[in-house]
Amino acid sequence: MLNRNLAESIAHRISAKLPPEDIADQVPDFDTAYAMQYAVALIIQENTGGIAGYKIAWNNAAQIAELSPNAPAVGHIFDDQVQQSGVQFPVGTFRQLAVEPEIIAVIGQDIHGSGQTEETVLPLIAGFHAGFEVMDRREASPTLLTHPPSIVANNIFNNGLVIGENRAATVDFSAIETVVHKDGKEILRAMNAAPQHPVLAVATVANILAKRGKVLRAGDKVLCGTHMPPFVVESGTLRVTMGVLGDAEFSYG
Repeated sequence: MLNRNLAESIAHRISAKLPPEDIADQVPDFDTAYAMQYAVALIIQENTGGIAGYKIAWNNAAQIAELSPNAPAVGHIFDDQVQQSGVQFPVGTFRQLAVEPEIIAVIGQDIHGSGQTEETVLPLIAGFHAGFEVMDRREASPTLLTHPPSIVANNIFNNGLVIGENRAATVDFSAIETVVHKDGKEILRAMNAAPQHPVLAVATVANILAKRGKVLRAGDKVLCGTHMPPFVVESGTLRVTMGVLGDAEFSYG
């Protein structure tokens, strides 16, 4: 039986930017973790305008091998946390901002059912954008950060996304060069840096959701996996460019 009190506590701590509790003894496995995440999302979305899409996590080859069959994983994105390129977040928006440059897929038509593949989902994707996932790790303890079900229950720390204006429907992802600057200083330049093909990432998210009775809806945004390890940002301006996908930028502080 779902621990409703724990779901309310996790949701409160996320909304109040409080450090997450160590909950490994209460969330021992991934089935419990996803049930908890969905309960938490229902509480949070009451004040955030609903669900805007999903993130994928742990979807590079090494993570999939290490965490199989529980990787990749998914988390919710909320409407009020979807930001356009150029946004400036005020000081205090996050307790501990962590950033990942990612390709963002926007779904064009509902994707129903399991067994999705790159071939079945590609016609249902409206386009791809450059962007960032923004997370708030809220100074989580090392104990929590080494317990994947606890991370899933905490919605994998997602705190929204920043999406660029450019859109491309058909992309040779192997030719995409990802370049990231922080305060004008280059911190990443890499070709084909996506952890897995973005269309496969969308299919994977659709299949994980279908297993739990959920559906990717038209208009949903899917963060397709980070192009570099997440990094903490205390302040400054971040900019990513991704070839034909254009660019995205935001400032904090």
